[in-house]
Amino acid sequence: MRWPIDSGAARPLTLGAPVAAVLLGAGAEWLDFRELRAAFLALGVAGVTVTALALRPGAWRAMPALRAALLTVALGAATWAAAEATYVALHLAQGERFHAERFGPQPAQAIGLIAAHALFLGVPTGVAAAALVFGREWLRRGARPADEAA
Repeated sequence: MRWPIDSGAARPLTLGAPVAAVLLGAGAEWLDFRELRAAFLALGVAGVTVTALALRPGAWRAMPALRAALLTVALGAATWAAAEATYVALHLAQGERFHAERFGPQPAQAIGLIAAHALFLGVPTGVAAAALVFGREWLRRGARPADEAA
């Protein structure tokens, strides 16, 4: 089975997650994340899904689906970590401080923000993207009659 984007044209699509990370980080700095939460989460899932689909045909074809799905989850975590790193860099470049000084020095807060976003937003984003990319394949395998699966 050939994937629809199994060509050289898919190479620019591998930039989906990095572009989403920059847009998410800049958007979080200049827009209200609370009001646009659904849009930000959808952008993260879309970026990770596009990159996972672009990588799937070549690099991940020989890889077991579970391992490729785990790499998609890691891609989600890396995307949100990069988004938060972009946010922190923009926030500090404008001379602003974080509001939670009681939690420690500014660098520790920045690292904590990046790690928290990677874990609490990135992992679910990667799981959602993996479900979109590999869900059809998993459903097809699970729907086979027992005599065909053997």
